Amino acid sequence: MIEEILSGAIMPLETWLLFVALWIGFAAFPGPNAAYAMACGARRGDGAALAAAFGFIFGVTVYVVLVSFGLIAFLAASAELFEVLRWIGVAYLGFLAWQSWRASDNPTPPPKIERREAGGIAVKAALIMLTNPKSALTYVLVYPPFMTAEAGTDTGFAQLVILGVTSVSLSFMNYAAYGLLAGRLGRLIRTRRQAMVRNRLFALIFAGAGAALAWTSRR
Repeated sequence: MIEEILSGAIMPLETWLLFVALWIGFAAFPGPNAAYAMACGARRGDGAALAAAFGFIFGVTVYVVLVSFGLIAFLAASAELFEVLRWIGVAYLGFLAWQSWRASDNPTPPPKIERREAGGIAVKAALIMLTNPKSALTYVLVYPPFMTAEAGTDTGFAQLVILGVTSVSLSFMNYAAYGLLAGRLGRLIRTRRQAMVRNRLFALIFAGAGAALAWTSRR
């Protein structure tokens, strides 16, 4: 696939590099996704940070599949569906804020997370992504300019695969980096007061993200 990009057989290299730069900027922009990855890393360590990153790339994959079937445009255009998702997202971010506010202030490093807990973290991350309709709008705006071939053709499908794999890979690296870095900083917490401040800070971030989503609109 990389060879085909480099040769320009499917997509010009400069077009792909422009998409890479744009997606890095999109994924790296601070928001509820990054905040959740950091909260998981800071409270539960590297395993939780990576579980959150996997959850987010599941959400990215779902959006890519919706793009391939042309459903993402319908989602973005439907005012009713947009509103339903928006308020589900607001409620969910409020729930995460409440959970973070009440989280344990024990500064002792937690035990290694088990597979079931990691799965729960991944599900929560995916829900954050999929209940934010602004994420769907991003795919509507970002993908079409880079897909120059006609939909339904082999080249069009190949371009979608390239953009999808790029999105998933960059998103995973971005959110994993956020979570792993927060995990390193979390090791500096030594007292219950510091742990409480950490929890309350993430709670305020989630609450703020929920408030911002509540005030947003499709336009």
